[in-house]
Amino acid sequence: MASISKRNGKYAVTYYEGDDRHPVMKSGLTASQAEKLRDKKNAEEKKWREQRKKAREKAKKQVVKAVSNNAGDNPTDATLEEYMEEFIEKYGTKHWGDSYYTSSRSRMINYVYPHFGQHKIVDITTQMIDTYYDFLIKECPLVANRGKQKGSDEGGHVTSAIVRDIHKVLRTAFNQARKWKYIRQNPFNDADLPEHKEEERPAFSPDEFEWILDYTDDPSDYERYTIHVALAIQYYCTTRGGEVGGLQWPDYNRTEKTLHIYKALDRVAKKNLNLPKLIIYYTFPIMNAYNKTVVVLKAPKTEATERFSKLNNLMIEKLDQLKKMQEEMIANIFSDDYQDNQLIICQPNGRPIMQEQLNRKFKDIIVEMRENGYKFTSVPEDKLDDVVFHSVRAASATKKMQVSNGNLKAVMRAGGWAEPDMVIRYSKAYDDDQVKIAQKMEEDYHKGGDAKPQQDAEELLRIIQDNPELLTKLLAAIKP
Repeated sequence: MASISKRNGKYAVTYYEGDDRHPVMKSGLTASQAEKLRDKKNAEEKKWREQRKKAREKAKKQVVKAVSNNAGDNPTDATLEEYMEEFIEKYGTKHWGDSYYTSSRSRMINYVYPHFGQHKIVDITTQMIDTYYDFLIKECPLVANRGKQKGSDEGGHVTSAIVRDIHKVLRTAFNQARKWKYIRQNPFNDADLPEHKEEERPAFSPDEFEWILDYTDDPSDYERYTIHVALAIQYYCTTRGGEVGGLQWPDYNRTEKTLHIYKALDRVAKKNLNLPKLIIYYTFPIMNAYNKTVVVLKAPKTEATERFSKLNNLMIEKLDQLKKMQEEMIANIFSDDYQDNQLIICQPNGRPIMQEQLNRKFKDIIVEMRENGYKFTSVPEDKLDDVVFHSVRAASATKKMQVSNGNLKAVMRAGGWAEPDMVIRYSKAYDDDQVKIAQKMEEDYHKGGDAKPQQDAEELLRIIQDNPELLTKLLAAIKP
């Protein structure tokens, strides 16, 4: 059916035309014009559906038996919207985590149901899908678009990344529909997706990020030192923002010098709490009964995420200092009012610090440092606003690739990645790296000319190890 959307003070009506029911949008209307057009198109849509229904009933009477070996055993008259709700209920709730479930269903509600959901799934063709994707890219505005959003084109239309996310869900859904024998084949398998080039997330080089660590290292200020330790954990342990916020003091083993990373801090919709894939260890006290979400500590999305991160002495000193500061605040300031959730990274009153809060604090520090004369060159000036707390993970992966001489497996384990391509995706290359490579190759070339003396030295060491008395005689000979 036709729908109305508001954009830049005007209204647009999306309706459907042709036998393929391709979406059409008419924009620049007043509210009354939009309502009249919507009602008119709804009446036309109703008439078209009645005619289509009569045509199908007539065709059914002419069919005695299905002759195709691939024909569905359980034909359905469900529309795309009706089927997707069934698919999400039967499949999505079993196989999807909270984040993917929420984002996928939102995409269906915002972009699929209003513009493509009226088609019966047995009627959908690849050509219709291609037309629909073209409509999304060229005409369909982003939902709740307030000006030009990050990642959108100049007109604020749906991005190629969103189209690909939509396609991924619909292709999976139609594969399942084929297994359920609702359809004969999956038309999404041959759909033409818009070209998409994933933008690389900007991140500071390890050297420049270490400036930030030095700048924030101030134990006299609890909130500043807390963000300092959070950044240090993110850097030295290659964590994610939710993992940093989910760390608790029992996860810290000072003797073994490890942090046990196996849970994440997240905000979850109350209606999703019963999803089978969602494992919750702890639910924080609800501050407002009217909130639709709750803050929880939950299990990570993959088994590879759980790991014991090794700590260096520097990290142990920082964690011990932060623990001491928290104990002093509890004793001297908050007492029984302190919400002791055993969190390592937390607000002064013990409440958790969400990832968006870590991100905001990190950005504030960058702005402050720039105002105080720091110049970051590893990230272009126009990209500095795109640097977020999660970007520190890239600096960490880059540093660990350098110090491990490219040991992919070691860096994978450190960051909780299941695939090596994720390490390659996160680690960066900077101009200084190219200079170091060139210098190293030159050094190795010059060392090649010293191969014989090096071999002689190694042979001498072997002789001394085999005959220790020679070393005593040699030392005695060179004494003045």
